[in-house]
Amino acid sequence: MNKQIIPKVILHEHVEGSITPFMAKKLADKNHLTFPESLCYRAGEYDETEYKNGRYNYDESDFVSFIQTYDTVSNFVKHPDDYYLITYDFLSRNAKQGLIYCELFLSPYHICATENRGQIIWDQNRFKLTLDQIDKAIIDVQKEHNITVRYHVIGVRHLGADVVYDTLRFIENNPHPFITGFNIAGNEKAGHFDDFEKAHQLAEKLNLKKSYHAGEIDSAESIIHALKHGANRIGHGIAAIEDDSLIKQLVNNEITLEIALTSNRILVNNLHGDIHNHPIRQLYNKGVRITLNTDDAGIFGTDIEKEYQLAEQIFHFSRLELFDITLCGIDAAFIESKEKSRLLHEVLAFFTTNDKQCLQQAINEEQYHPAIIERLKHYQMLLAQQVND
Repeated sequence: MNKQIIPKVILHEHVEGSITPFMAKKLADKNHLTFPESLCYRAGEYDETEYKNGRYNYDESDFVSFIQTYDTVSNFVKHPDDYYLITYDFLSRNAKQGLIYCELFLSPYHICATENRGQIIWDQNRFKLTLDQIDKAIIDVQKEHNITVRYHVIGVRHLGADVVYDTLRFIENNPHPFITGFNIAGNEKAGHFDDFEKAHQLAEKLNLKKSYHAGEIDSAESIIHALKHGANRIGHGIAAIEDDSLIKQLVNNEITLEIALTSNRILVNNLHGDIHNHPIRQLYNKGVRITLNTDDAGIFGTDIEKEYQLAEQIFHFSRLELFDITLCGIDAAFIESKEKSRLLHEVLAFFTTNDKQCLQQAINEEQYHPAIIERLKHYQMLLAQQVND
């Protein structure tokens, strides 16, 4: 075990969004589809050390341009075994960088739904074959890396409340043991969380934990409404910085934000394309639980190592703070308690003697928000138990 590596967690990654330019070309060739020359930068036109898997060529200041790129890339996916290639590529690449736990977002609507005369037809067989391929990819990655994966079902909010509800009804009839979360995603400005009441209730009936996209391009108010409807975590949620009472609510209720630095820099207009405007450090310092995520790793040209490096290099997160971020991710994971406990102790096993000294010093000096100090004391207690065991 290389103890200098910090184990990493991803709680927020859309499967189709993980497709890199190199993988997109591979899928296009496999499925005999035209690969537009303008879709990606050519070799020599971008920094190949930063974008190791190619770089998409779109206007990062234009949300519509991003969506068009996403749709173009997603359309290269034609068969269930394409999902094997995508999943294996993403997980193996990130597992090499220390990823030990990942939650992948799957949209049944995109995987297996077709519209015929205004009627949505859900293809059960296609869905099963696709999940079989994703499962197979995970098993193959696990032969080389120590990684655990779970799935979220995505309800696409801008398709309307009926489609979101029908998505969950489809899952009710087609369950899978790795589906542990329900996620409302899509255009945050389309529809109010109150509109999805039937879906909120069905998610609870199916015992699916909720992680709702809110506070990314919409206001702090959208986070408040997501929480009202039982969100256990918030996808992005950076608009919380606007509302001190909301921040207190997040801290007191131990709600975790799934922050994606690269994604937010590109898509959140309020940041004006400058990552230095991101409120991640302020949110953390106020005691809010945060995790680092890739969101759409292939489209944005990122991976989990890059996200942790951004936190360290731009926002000066220390090694101890990065451990805390990973451990917050484990604590917030939508996974059975036995597995959660195993993952928690796996991360703690990476603490060096120096890490333990830094932990003790941080507790003694009480330089952090009380909520963070409380977490650090908990880690110290668990580390002591490991020694005694």
